[in-house]
Amino acid sequence: MVALRSSSLLVLAVAVCFLYLLPSAFVQISAADDQVANLRGKTSFEGAAKLSAFGAAAALPQVAEARLPDEFVAFAPIVDVLPILPVFFLLLAFLWQALSASAEHLA
Repeated sequence: MVALRSSSLLVLAVAVCFLYLLPSAFVQISAADDQVANLRGKTSFEGAAKLSAFGAAAALPQVAEARLPDEFVAFAPIVDVLPILPVFFLLLAFLWQALSASAEHLA
């Protein structure tokens, strides 16, 4: 019980230190930077975010209809399978761990 209590206190202490140091991780805007922003016309980051989201949504249908160049059309079946390969490597890692654990128990 004591070990559990001390570890929970340690986690709480780390969280408090993190929250105490978090504001110092960000840079404050100085008055000179604010004046430069006023001279440029106050660029709106929200407007830019909305515009980029609209552009991404407008480009989605074109991405779905994207085609390989004519020289590479023969490799289309391979290109269709390539995005799945990282998932197979992840499953292989789990299989490897299971086999190595069972081999340790057998030895």
